[in-house]
Amino acid sequence: MLIDMKFMLVVLITIGSPVIGEDKKTFEFRIPQENKETCDKSEKTFKFSLPVISMDTRCEPKKDNEEPTIQST
Repeated sequence: MLIDMKFMLVVLITIGSPVIGEDKKTFEFRIPQENKETCDKSEKTFKFSLPVISMDTRCEPKKDNEEPTIQST
């Protein structure tokens, strides 16, 4: 049984800090979610921040034919 995923959980992870002489690198993960409620719940599990690692999340409606991705931005 296939479930039609309607939303994408977008997770942005930034590593590095100019304060300590490192260039910032950002990675974007796009993870399919069944619905807005599930996406919102998943979004909350990814919230944290460390001195050289930051994370931001958001839910977006899935675009037609959009696949899960991991990319450097």
